[in-house]
Amino acid sequence: MLAKLNNVTKRYYKAEGVRGLTLDFPAGEIVGVLGLNGSGKSTMLKLLAGLLIPTEGKVMTFDGPPRRNRAKIVYLGETDSLYAWMTPADAERFMAGLYDDFDRSRFRELLDTLDVPRRKTKAMSRGERGRLRLAMALARDAKLYLLDEPLAGIDLLSREKILQSLVREWHTDETILLSTHEVAEAEGLFERVIYLRNGRLALDTQAEELREQGKSVVDAFREVLG
Repeated sequence: MLAKLNNVTKRYYKAEGVRGLTLDFPAGEIVGVLGLNGSGKSTMLKLLAGLLIPTEGKVMTFDGPPRRNRAKIVYLGETDSLYAWMTPADAERFMAGLYDDFDRSRFRELLDTLDVPRRKTKAMSRGERGRLRLAMALARDAKLYLLDEPLAGIDLLSREKILQSLVREWHTDETILLSTHEVAEAEGLFERVIYLRNGRLALDTQAEELREQGKSVVDAFREVLG
């Protein structure tokens, strides 16, 4: 089991980010983490990344606390934290200095695949920066990838390139958790979908089971969360 949440609750003062989540994530899955704004998606991913500590319950990754296993985990958050002066070459040196598992040749291939321009990020569009950030994340040789809204605010062509790269780069011993509001575009990627509502688990199912019922991932989204 790559990751596990056991009856996890995370409180922010009087508000709750998630409540009583129990979920297992084995190797070899691409999981859609879906829900409306404020449903707990980002909180759950940050808990798995070790960026938050649960108020109650236990979070485990690779048979230990996430903070102890960060070298095996890739977390790509919503915030664009790229420095304005940074070029892709600067990003490559930066990541290689931080992570032993960063593959420089894989990164350069991803830059070409995702059509990332070789200029400073301050001169890039939001879509170009998003593609650069994804290349930085996917060039690491990790086992658990936590991607929080990598498609948000990005143009249609960039979203298509990102989704194609996720399929191309995924290996069967890796698990990807992808949070997105672009459900219709990403649903063909998902093997499993988790729907969160007000911090609680609303539904955890295989995408193929929905299709056998004559439903799409979008249909289930509207039915469960509408």
